[in-house]
Amino acid sequence: MATIRINKNTLTAHQKGFSLVELLIAMAIGLILLTGMIAVFSGNKRSAELNSAMSNIQENARFALTTLSKDIRMAGYQGCLDSRRGRMTVLAADAPVPQDGFHQNGKPKFDFNASMVSGAVVVTADNWSPEIPGGFEPPEDNPSIPGTDVLTVQYGDRLRSTLPGPVGTASEPSLSDPIVINEDLGIRTGDLVLIASCANVDLIEVTTVAEDGNGQSLSHTAPRNRNGNLSAYYGLPNDIANTRVMRFRSHVYYIGDTGLVNESGDSIRALYQQSFPYNDPANPPAELAQGVENMRISYGLRQNNTLRYVSANDPVFEPADIESIQIGLIMTSYERIAEQDDTNVYVIAGQSIPPEAAADSGLSHAQDRRYRLVFNTTVKVRNRRDEKIKFSQTANP
Repeated sequence: MATIRINKNTLTAHQKGFSLVELLIAMAIGLILLTGMIAVFSGNKRSAELNSAMSNIQENARFALTTLSKDIRMAGYQGCLDSRRGRMTVLAADAPVPQDGFHQNGKPKFDFNASMVSGAVVVTADNWSPEIPGGFEPPEDNPSIPGTDVLTVQYGDRLRSTLPGPVGTASEPSLSDPIVINEDLGIRTGDLVLIASCANVDLIEVTTVAEDGNGQSLSHTAPRNRNGNLSAYYGLPNDIANTRVMRFRSHVYYIGDTGLVNESGDSIRALYQQSFPYNDPANPPAELAQGVENMRISYGLRQNNTLRYVSANDPVFEPADIESIQIGLIMTSYERIAEQDDTNVYVIAGQSIPPEAAADSGLSHAQDRRYRLVFNTTVKVRNRRDEKIKFSQTANP
C-alpha cells in the first residue's frame, strides 16, 4: 500500500484571509451602500406619504367644494317664482326663516331673502355672530373653531312632484285640504315642504302623511302650522303645469373638532353639515370631509353697480343683497410629513391666515410640519336676480 505524505508547510502557505485593514475597508463600503439604500428607501417612503397625503387632501377638498357649490347654486330655489319677485308665505311654526315685521292684518311676515344664503363668524365655540335663524345652537360634541366662518343655505329640493289637480276638488278648491302629489317623495311627518307656483309659495310642516295611489297625501294642520289654510289656491287649471311640491332644505356648514388626534397629538378638524331640524339628538351634525383646517367666506354685495366682497361680521353685511360667494379652504395632512415647520401665510377668500407656533383657532394656522394646500372658488347665487323688485303679496294666510 502506498503511503501519502502531507506537507504541513505547503497547506499553511495556501491558507490566506482578510487583513484588518481590508476588513475595515469592506465594512466601510458596506456601510456606505447601506446608507445609500436607506436614504433611497426613506426618500421613496416620504414621497409615497406626500403623494398619498396630497391625493387625500385634493379628494376631500374637491368633495367639500362640490357640496358647498351645489348648495349655493340651489340657494333660494322655490319653483318658478323668484325670491325677489314674490315673498314666501311661512306657515310652518318652527321654520328657520327670520321674521320681518307684520302684515297689515297683524300676522307675522317672514323674509326668505334674508336666510336663503347667509353666514356667520365663530366668535367662540358657543357664540356665532350673527345668530343662525330657527333656534340653532352651536354644537357641543364637535365644537366649532373660533375664527372660522359659517355658511347657511336654504332651498327647495331638486326632487319635486306635480299635482294631479287642485288642492281640494276640481269643483271646490280648498285652502285646508291635504295636498295630493303624483310621486312618492318619501316625505314624512314633521318634514318642511314647499308648495309653489309662479304666483305664490307656501312653506308648511307636514302633520300627517298618507299613501295616495303612487303618490302621497300631505296634511298641514295647526298648531304645527300657524294656519291650517294655505295662502292661495294651488293646482288650478291656469297654474297647475307650473305648480310643484318639494322638501325644504336648510343646511349649516361649519368647521369643527372631530375629537381625533394624530401621532403628534394634533387635533383633526373637519367640515360639518347640520341640517334642519336643528338641535335634535336624532339628527346630529354630519361629518363631510376631514382635514379641513379652516374655512373663510366672503360675500359679494352689489353696491353702486360694483360687487364688493365682505365678511359676515362687516357692518355692511346684508344677506338679502348677496349675489355671489367666495369660499376658501385650508386643507391639511393627517400626519406631520413636511421636512420643515410651516411658516407660510395663506390667503383664502381674500383673507390672510398667518402662522403661529401654537395656533388653537382659525385666526392663524399651527406652525407645525403638517402639509397644507389652499383651495378657493367663487359661486354665483343663481336664484337671485341682479335687479331688486318689490315684493308682491297676492294672498295672506
